Amino acid sequence: MTENPALAGAKPTDVWGMFFPPGWVRFPTGPDQARELDEAIEEVVRQALPDDLPRDSAEPHRHLMRDALRETFTEATEAGAGAVYLPTEPLNGIMTPCSITEAELVADAGSNPVEVAASILREDYDESELVEVDGRPGARVTTTSHDVRHEGDFPVVSTKQVVYVISRDDAEGDWLVMSFSTVWNTEEGELVSEALVIFFDALMSTFRWAGPGAHPLTPLDGTGPAGR
Repeated sequence: MTENPALAGAKPTDVWGMFFPPGWVRFPTGPDQARELDEAIEEVVRQALPDDLPRDSAEPHRHLMRDALRETFTEATEAGAGAVYLPTEPLNGIMTPCSITEAELVADAGSNPVEVAASILREDYDESELVEVDGRPGARVTTTSHDVRHEGDFPVVSTKQVVYVISRDDAEGDWLVMSFSTVWNTEEGELVSEALVIFFDALMSTFRWAGPGAHPLTPLDGTGPAGR
């Protein structure tokens, strides 16, 4: 289970949690979280290249891994994302081609969240629907792009993004955005990406508000199940 550690207010929606399978890591990329991000990166590097490996041969790989991870998070940090979630361990020997970004938005204070969510659905998305996430209204939208090109020696790929935009607070106009992205460039890869979208929706079904007064399925300290 993961949480947003930067929030500690008095409302149930000030903190949230969701279940992830083994191998996923939350990298905090929000403002003033550079130290937490460095600690998360070092933990991943330490697990991949343990300290008991010969320093002369392992240290260059540690540097490359740190640099690659920091480069991955640069865009998210500049965009104001609060966190990026990545699979850091292979599944059946293959690294899972997907990521999840967490961000917060502020709309007009006092706006009806259902009306705001409905207005999102009027945008040009491939799919869109109203949703409810642990009692709060929101929208789920998807966008697919083909023939996507990146700078450098990267293949042309297709991408799919699935976004949940969830109302956190009517009075203050606070919203949470959970954005999932996956890529592929083969027919087999497309089938994997379709399965990963199902995986993301399953993750979001475990989402629970966990601030004061809320009753998540499992306490954030991991001590065991809690009633709702």
